[in-house]
Amino acid sequence: MNTLAAFALLTIKSPRDAAQRILAQNWPREALWTAFLLSVVLNTCVYTLQQVLFPLPPEVLLPRFAPGAYFAVVLVLQLSFIAMLSTTGRWLGGQGSLASLLALVTWLQLLQAGLNGAIVAVFLVLPALAALLNIAANIVVFFILLHFVNAAHRFGSVWRSLGVVLMASMILVFALLFIVGLIGPANLGLPENV
Repeated sequence: MNTLAAFALLTIKSPRDAAQRILAQNWPREALWTAFLLSVVLNTCVYTLQQVLFPLPPEVLLPRFAPGAYFAVVLVLQLSFIAMLSTTGRWLGGQGSLASLLALVTWLQLLQAGLNGAIVAVFLVLPALAALLNIAANIVVFFILLHFVNAAHRFGSVWRSLGVVLMASMILVFALLFIVGLIGPANLGLPENV
């Protein structure tokens, strides 16, 4: 457990070094996919805990998912995002493989699940501090993601990895909007006219 905490601290302090250590390992395919599924399960557990402890008021127009549906949505979105990071990175001259990005994003998701769990605990005691910690954690996770993408594609520039992340995100958003348009907002429990 101390090794895991030390590596989490290294990831926050020096994401480039953490990425190099992750990429230097020869991860078996089964281990990668098991860790990825574990990260989705842990994020689902944190989401469910947040919904139980701090339910959103009914007037907030955000979709509310059952744990199983949330798991499925996060699983599909994460896999799509990793595939888009790999594809758009190669469009910009990167060398990152799907497996290397899967390893890096999986570790980042595990780290984020731990951070979110800690923020939920702080929220029970100091809600204002928890809100600030949540903002800080999201900024740190984004910063780490940029360095991870940079290391995976061997760009040598965080700005190019920012371009990859933005392109991957935009493609994913447009794909989701297209799918929601095909299915119909009312079928997803969303208002048709906003």
